[in-house]
Amino acid sequence: MGDPMSHTPAVGDEPRPSLLRNRNFVLLWSAYGVSALGDHLSEMAVLKTQDALLADVDVTSLNARMTFMFFLPFLFLGPFAGWLADRAPRRAIMILADMIRGAIMMGFAGLIARTQGWGTWGPFFPLLIVGGFAALFSPARSALLPTLIQPHQLIRANGMIAGLGIIATMAANLAGGMLARHYAPAVAFQLDAASFLASAVLLALMRPPRSISHVRAVGAHRLTELARGFSYVRQHRRVGQLLIIAGLVWFCGSLVNSVVPAVVRDVYGMEYQAMSGFRAFLGLGFIVGATIISILGDALRSEIAITWAFFGISISIGVFAGSAFLPLPADTLFVIGAVGVVGSGVFGVAVMASFDSLLQRIVPDHYRGRVFGVRDVCTTASLLVATGLLGIPQWERVDRWVGWILAGVAVATLAAGVTNLLIRLRRSDLPRHAITLAANLNEFLAKFWWRLQRTGPSTVPRAGPVIVTANHTSPADPSLICAAVPYRVVSFMIAAEYANWPIWRSFLRMIECIPVRRGTGDANATQQALRHLREGKALGIFIEGGIVAPGEAARPRDGVASLALRTGAVVVPAHISGTKYRPGMLRACLSRHRARVRFGRPVDLREFTEGERSKEAIRAATRKIYAAVLALAPQGGAAQETPTEPSP
Repeated sequence: MGDPMSHTPAVGDEPRPSLLRNRNFVLLWSAYGVSALGDHLSEMAVLKTQDALLADVDVTSLNARMTFMFFLPFLFLGPFAGWLADRAPRRAIMILADMIRGAIMMGFAGLIARTQGWGTWGPFFPLLIVGGFAALFSPARSALLPTLIQPHQLIRANGMIAGLGIIATMAANLAGGMLARHYAPAVAFQLDAASFLASAVLLALMRPPRSISHVRAVGAHRLTELARGFSYVRQHRRVGQLLIIAGLVWFCGSLVNSVVPAVVRDVYGMEYQAMSGFRAFLGLGFIVGATIISILGDALRSEIAITWAFFGISISIGVFAGSAFLPLPADTLFVIGAVGVVGSGVFGVAVMASFDSLLQRIVPDHYRGRVFGVRDVCTTASLLVATGLLGIPQWERVDRWVGWILAGVAVATLAAGVTNLLIRLRRSDLPRHAITLAANLNEFLAKFWWRLQRTGPSTVPRAGPVIVTANHTSPADPSLICAAVPYRVVSFMIAAEYANWPIWRSFLRMIECIPVRRGTGDANATQQALRHLREGKALGIFIEGGIVAPGEAARPRDGVASLALRTGAVVVPAHISGTKYRPGMLRACLSRHRARVRFGRPVDLREFTEGERSKEAIRAATRKIYAAVLALAPQGGAAQETPTEPSP
C-alpha cells in the first residue's frame, strides 16, 4: 500500500486559489451542473410519449430501454472519446458536444415521432444520438479537472461536482415530472436544449492554463493510440480494480434506477410526479453525501471511503427492498423506501467521488483521457447488462420481482464491501489487521480534526531500527507522527501515567509503546527501548522530553543520542508546527489545530561512533540531532531558536 500523503504533481501544478475562488473550476463546475440538468430534464417526457401510466404498460422495461439506449454509445465511443481527450483541447470537445446536443434536443419530439413505428425500441433511438455526444463530453471533463486544481483538492472537487450534478438531476426530475403532467413533451425537450447551450457558454468563458490547453500524447497521431488506454489498465492492477468497482456500482445503480418507477406505482400507488419526486430522494442522498465528502476533503483516504461506503449502500438498499415486502400502509412504506434511497445516495456518491479522485491522482495526464474512456466503457457495459436484462427479454410482468431485484443488489454490494476490506487489509504494510484499522482511524482523526498536512516526503525507512525524534508541542504529537508515517508502526516512549487509561491502554500495547516513569531514570524503560530497536523496530522519542509551553526554555535530552549510538539505529528528525498550546491532555486533544509535520534527512552520527561513548560525545550528538530538528521549522518559527545545552 503506497504512501497516501504523497502525490505526483499535475501538469501545470503551480499554486492555485481555493476551489470557489478558482474561476476555471467554478465555470467547469457550473457547466457540469447545467449539463446534468439537461441530461435528465426530459426523462419523464420520454416516458409520457409511451403512456407509461397505463396499468398494462410495463414501466420497468420502458425505463430500462431508455437508459440502455442513452448509454450504449459510451460502450463503443469510449476509447475514441478518451483518445480525443488526450489529443485535442478538452474544453473545445465539451463545448462542441454541448452545442450539438442542444441542436438535437430542439427537434427531439419530431425524432421520436419518426422512430415510433420501429418496434418496441424505436421511440428510444433518438437517445442513442444524444448519448453519443455525451460520451465525448465525459472523459474530456474528467481528464481536464485535475489540471485546473491542486492535487489535494481532488476529493473535495469531485464531491462538489457530484453534489451539484445531483442537485441538477433532482431539480430536473422534479421539473420533468411537473412538465410531463401539465405540458406536451416538446416543452421539456426545448428546455433541455437551452440547458445544453447554457453549458457551452459557461465552458467558453473558461481560460485553462496555457501549458495544459493542448495535451498531446507521444505518437497520438496514430490510431493505435486508441488501444493504449486498455494497455495501461491491463498493466496497472490498481487501476483495473478501481474499474471493477466502478462497473459494480453502475450495474447495481442501474438496476435500482430501473425499478424505482415500478415500486412507486405498484407498491406506493403513486404516479409521474411521485416517480420523479422519489428519485429526488436519491438526489437528496447524493447531495448529503457530496457535502460530507467535500467537508472531509482528503481526511478520509479514498480506499477506505470506498470500502465502508459499500457497506452503507448494502444496508440502505436492504431498507429500500424491505419496503417492497413489509405488510404496512402505503404511506409508511413510502417513508421507509425514501430513507433507504437517501442512504444509498449518501454512500453511492462517496464511492464514485473517491473512485474518480483516486483515478485522477494515479493516472498520468497524458493517459488520463484514454483511461477515463476505458472507465466509460466498463461502467457503460455494466449499465447495459443491467438494463438489458430487464429490457431486452420479453419478461411477463417483471415489475412483480422488483423487491427481489433490490435484495440481490443489497447482497452484491455487501459482498463487494467485504472483498474490498479483505484486499485492503491484505495489502497493508502494517503487521496486523487490528493495527491497520486503528492506524486508519488515527489518520482520519489527525487529518480531519487536527487538519494535519505533511510537508514534503516521509524519510522514515520502511525497515530496520529507526528513531523518529521531534519537538514536543501538544499531547496530539504522537498521533500526528504516526499519521504522517502510515506505512510503519512507530512505537513511542510515553509517560507512565497515560499508559493505563481505558481503551487508550489497549491501543498503546498494540503498537508496543514503552511507559516511562518520569523523573526516575527508568532503567527498565531504557532496556525495553534498546530491545525494541535491536529487533529492527521504529521508536518515537520527543527529544525535548515533555511538552514545551510557549516562552519556556527547551532543553534537549540525551536519550535519543544514547540509544542511537548504542544500537546503530537511524535517527530521523521531524518538526511539528501549527498546533496550539493548551494545558491539560483533554483540552489539548479537543482543540482544533492546523498541524504540519516535516521530516528531514537522517542525521549522520558516524563521527560519534568511533572511540569511547563519553558524555561529551553523547551531548555533542544530541546537539547535532536537535539542530536538525529545529532546522525543519517553518521560516520565522522555531528554526530561529538556538539549541540550549542538552540535559542529561
